[in-house]
Amino acid sequence: MPRLRRETRKFKKRAIESLMLATELFNRPHDRGRIESVLIMLQHAFEMLLKGVIFQKRGRIHEKGEDISYTFDKCLSISLSDINIISGDDFRTLSILDCLRDCAMHNLLDVSENVLYLHTQAAFTIFDDILFKVFSEHLADYLPDRVLPISTNPPQDLQMFLDSEFNQIRSLLSPGKRRLADVRGRLRYHMIVESCVQGNARQPSDKELTKTIRAIQRGQNRNMLFPGVTTLRLDTEGHGLSFSVRFTRQEHAPPVRLVREHEAEAKEATLVREVNLLDRYSMGLRDLSHKLGITQPMAVAMVYHLHIKDDPDCFREFRIGRTSHNRYSPKALERLRQALQTVKLKKVWREYRHHIKSRKAKSEGI
Repeated sequence: MPRLRRETRKFKKRAIESLMLATELFNRPHDRGRIESVLIMLQHAFEMLLKGVIFQKRGRIHEKGEDISYTFDKCLSISLSDINIISGDDFRTLSILDCLRDCAMHNLLDVSENVLYLHTQAAFTIFDDILFKVFSEHLADYLPDRVLPISTNPPQDLQMFLDSEFNQIRSLLSPGKRRLADVRGRLRYHMIVESCVQGNARQPSDKELTKTIRAIQRGQNRNMLFPGVTTLRLDTEGHGLSFSVRFTRQEHAPPVRLVREHEAEAKEATLVREVNLLDRYSMGLRDLSHKLGITQPMAVAMVYHLHIKDDPDCFREFRIGRTSHNRYSPKALERLRQALQTVKLKKVWREYRHHIKSRKAKSEGI
């Protein structure tokens, strides 16, 4: 590989130091500030590592004319769609980690020991993958065998584990307990994971938490409330420093499918969930371009290239008063992300520019 830039070496050093510190905090003999500190240091480790890789490839970690370096979301988008050092599953896993860190930093987050272990070990797995892909190194080159996230009973089946977590939440809501503060802290985790799987990583609002709590009290099950989470599974292999944990999407269709009113299956639906369409089509063009790591004009060109606006699952136009709003769904974001890994952007841009010129000439009667 080419000689490392000086800044790249510094970013990599800081990344490995933060990962070591996260491991020390994870294995500390008491729980004071443990969840928050582990998540903060893990996220910092990845931000330093990805910025080091991006700087090595591009020679800069900020937009031209900007003084502030890329956000973590921007680093993830570039790593997935431009320099291709992470997979779609890695992208989702690191988006979840980033949202958990934000929640731990700015709000109240309550996760079980097994949840913390799974995300810590998954972070180690991805960190080791990136080190090897970019620098031809492994974590074993820096960490002794004894320095590992330790769990005496790591879960092997993600869905059985999450069912157990959900049942604990339901138990906390039973008459005589009503520990709403604990419930909100635990629910934030499930709602963060759901939003990341759906491609719209964000923190749940207090209103959304209250709505979900009421749905649980009415008897709605986990599959209905978190359909995206039900598509996840764990891939585990190896042992010691080579032990890996990956959050991946199941190959088969998810157990919950959206059925529209006009479809034949609608009459046979066993569960009905009211959906706010603005929540479903949750992104404007600016949001879309930011998450993809491309400019807004290029995002428009990609939308045209993939005929996104022709797919009602991806695009919808809303009229509020006299104003029209174009909105995109997480499915549109996923399609665009996948396409960015294979298409040639210059060709897409030329195609779009030709379309604009042809439409303009037609309107002017030329």
